[in-house]
Amino acid sequence: MILIVTNREDYTADFLILELQRRGAHYCRLNTEEFPHRATMTWRSSMATTNGTLDLPSGPLRLSEVRSIWYRRPVPPVPSGELTDPVSFAFAIAETEAALDGVLRTINCFWVSDPDRIRRAECKPIQLALAAKLGFSIPETIITNDPTAAQDFVRRHDSVVYKPLRQGRVVVGGELQLIYTNVVRNETANWESVAYAPCLFQAYVRKSVEVRATVIGHRVLAVAIHSQESERTLDDWRRQSADLLRHEPHDLPANVSALCLKLVETLGLAFGAIDLIRTPAGEYVFLEINPNGQWAWLQQLCPEVPLRESLADLLMATDPP
Repeated sequence: MILIVTNREDYTADFLILELQRRGAHYCRLNTEEFPHRATMTWRSSMATTNGTLDLPSGPLRLSEVRSIWYRRPVPPVPSGELTDPVSFAFAIAETEAALDGVLRTINCFWVSDPDRIRRAECKPIQLALAAKLGFSIPETIITNDPTAAQDFVRRHDSVVYKPLRQGRVVVGGELQLIYTNVVRNETANWESVAYAPCLFQAYVRKSVEVRATVIGHRVLAVAIHSQESERTLDDWRRQSADLLRHEPHDLPANVSALCLKLVETLGLAFGAIDLIRTPAGEYVFLEINPNGQWAWLQQLCPEVPLRESLADLLMATDPP
């Protein structure tokens, strides 16, 4: 039994489930926003045994049957609307998260990937320091809330970009917006605002193409994104719909593939979406790893890259790596 922990709006999970259904695999989907108002949990522990069940809208699940978990995109639980008191509502959310997180961690199974390791791997300072230690080329980076230090860093480089450390999405006027990678110009930057929160600045890296290297178990599947073919996407390919950019399978050099595998392994993950730049000189530069990154669009644009097949193989393996 494969347990998929995600949410109702996760279309990447839908994309994988089609493959699991094609193979006749046994799976169960837990949309965490349906808990606890549409699902129940019962978990028992004693000196003799530990066991539990989830009664989901799709049917009951014995936790002892679970052999692998794809910890994909859980969202906060949604308590019953009958709880109108805000203190009670917040309490119910906190208790539900504690119960669900705790009980799932008692399942003796293979994870893609362990949630505690995912959270650690999301930390950009850890990613960059580890990548450099392993042998990746990385951009010179500064994280600071000192306006003077930030301004000095920008002065020392021909071009510098700003990236958020974690909060890449913000709601402005009720509308969800992305914070893209932005070029910082010394003469127009509001340096005083750096003092309000630490900022991540990096030396700008010239690109021939951007590469998304997806590590699934012991496989590295890379796709080149031709961001330099559009003026809008020179600094961040996400500024334009992905299907308007040329994507193609990419053969990484053996040493770069080995570094990708080593990075994911060292972080204790079974999956990682790694963003690289291939410079005009042919050097590969590490930008970041998303331990739970998107991948379905890559296979939709490059059907010959077997991403969902590789993930299904991993989740169904009798002896996973």
